Amino acid sequence: MVSLAGCVGAPQSRQELKTAAVEHPSLSVTGSYTSNRRLEDVAAALERKWKECYSVQRTTTRSQGGMTTMNYRDTYHPKSRRVSSSLVEMTLQMTTQGMIMMTKVPEGGEYIVALDLERVPGNKTRLTWHSVMGWTSSWERNKQWSDGKDVPCES
Repeated sequence: MVSLAGCVGAPQSRQELKTAAVEHPSLSVTGSYTSNRRLEDVAAALERKWKECYSVQRTTTRSQGGMTTMNYRDTYHPKSRRVSSSLVEMTLQMTTQGMIMMTKVPEGGEYIVALDLERVPGNKTRLTWHSVMGWTSSWERNKQWSDGKDVPCES
């Protein structure tokens, strides 16, 4: 996974992630999509899939010459917040244990994804995605989940 930290510093807020993603498109994944489903249905589906697919821990171990040279664990923290009757903000953050971080890590972990769900006319929902590079397939799955398709967490 590549962070936006390389050139712009680690985003310290959800808004900073969104701004950095727009200002540095080569380091991020952004997109917009309209689902033909109500905001309540899209939010419920995505909240369920985010809990299932993104509430995970991943351990990375590297060895060289029969000796462990690196061992760290990433823990992902999905969150959902109803801002109003027409806006839901979904955020994915990640904390890392066992590694010295070279940038300041914000409270709750590094910002990985900011997904806005907005009610639009005609009982539809607009999804607006901002993430670090490497999350293109996740964005594609989120679009499918928003349409009610029960695709697996990872392909």
